[in-house]
Amino acid sequence: MQENWILWHNQPWGCHLEGHKVVTSEEMARIEKGGDHEKFMETAGRRVAEKTIEFIEAHHLPKQVTLLIGKGNNGGDAYAAGLWLLEEGYQVTALSLYDDVSPLNQKFREKYRKKRGRFGGEMKGVIIDGLLGTGFKGKVEKKMASIIKQANDSGLPIIAIDIPSGLSGTTGEVGGIAIIATETVALGLPKIGFFIHEGWKYVGKLHVADFGLSREAIAAADAVAYLPKRLELPKVERVRHKYQAGYVVGYAGSKALSGAAKMTGFSALKAGAGIVRIFHPEDIGPAPLELICNDWNPKAWKEALKKANAVFIGPGLGPCKEWLKKHLKEIKQPCVIDADALLPDVAYPKKAVLTPHRGEVLRLLDLKNAPKDEELFAKVIRFCESKKVYVVLKGAPTVIFGPKHKPIFIPRGDPGMASAGTGDVLTGMIAGLLAQGCDPYEAALLGATLHAIAGEFAASALTSYCLTATDLIDFMPVAFQDVLLGHDIV
Repeated sequence: MQENWILWHNQPWGCHLEGHKVVTSEEMARIEKGGDHEKFMETAGRRVAEKTIEFIEAHHLPKQVTLLIGKGNNGGDAYAAGLWLLEEGYQVTALSLYDDVSPLNQKFREKYRKKRGRFGGEMKGVIIDGLLGTGFKGKVEKKMASIIKQANDSGLPIIAIDIPSGLSGTTGEVGGIAIIATETVALGLPKIGFFIHEGWKYVGKLHVADFGLSREAIAAADAVAYLPKRLELPKVERVRHKYQAGYVVGYAGSKALSGAAKMTGFSALKAGAGIVRIFHPEDIGPAPLELICNDWNPKAWKEALKKANAVFIGPGLGPCKEWLKKHLKEIKQPCVIDADALLPDVAYPKKAVLTPHRGEVLRLLDLKNAPKDEELFAKVIRFCESKKVYVVLKGAPTVIFGPKHKPIFIPRGDPGMASAGTGDVLTGMIAGLLAQGCDPYEAALLGATLHAIAGEFAASALTSYCLTATDLIDFMPVAFQDVLLGHDIV
């Protein structure tokens, strides 16, 4: 497994779509080493205080904050945040677990004391987690495990400083127990442990905050992966007609799974494609009026391909290996492959976008059992390199892979998206973006991000419990508007 981690980590790949670097805890410690740590702590505290104030104001909560203080510099960051909050008129209480603390922790504790900050008492208001930092390894000791459990059980919102306490920033593993954060304010650069193994369960909403690292230090950081940068949608020409907007052709659907093809086709239209034609091997029943649906006909298929700008294959098909062997070679356009069309030993068109979930990627890679994330990601990278394709590994979070690219994590989405059909919507979105001229990697990244943002808006309106795949289509316009307004991804 270590060899796979090294393979994944040491490649010098990159692209213009990369935003924040994602690093290991060890790499973060290396690039921080020569800096002014007291100044770092002051700035980190301010950034955490700002996010805390934003959260409290957005949720109309009382101006009360509880600081959880460990013995290291993460506790000092919490005191620094407390100082800023006191300045803003907040009631701040510090719960410190240890007397013997790091020098900077001690220094900021005294500043907090002189500012008449409170100590002791019950947890109330918003909790700021300053118990453990990214240097944590091993198992959480009993005393701290008790306070973490108390915080998790309190029902109060928790904002983690840099990383939820108890989570490894490098492995994503938990030392027995960890803070389940409502939000995490990652300092400088996000850590790979947020996104692998158990990490995403604990991080909550992710923010990345500048705490004073130099540009040179960030440039020198060795990235394991990336987050996406601010995205741009395809240009809309004022005089375009439907074929210029993009013609999508799909092969999808069956009598048993008729909804998949229709959701895919309609989401392609909603993503901006001008016309969508679906070929289906079995009857799929009534469809949205805007879609063109045809029974399978090889001659008509070839004629449609001549006009097509993008193709999708797979949603709701059922067994289709023989069709793939016979007809995939006819596709020269950018294409998206999903669901039943994701099979090992198939010659996919170069630059195709494949969209498996965790179960489908095992089938695609011909694996019987799921390896750890480091090994799985290394295998996906090798697959992309050998097949010259792109892979959108759907999940929490979704990850984008491509030839000569390190993974890009999509740090958005909602658990309510774990619902049948949401992957079909994603396939259509990517196909619609391909048809409008996005290159495959850009379409994969943009489609997955818009899909995740739509899921957040849908869950906000409907709750995570009530979210369904078609709700994502309904909330696509809000997601597109969010990107048009230039909002940051994190």
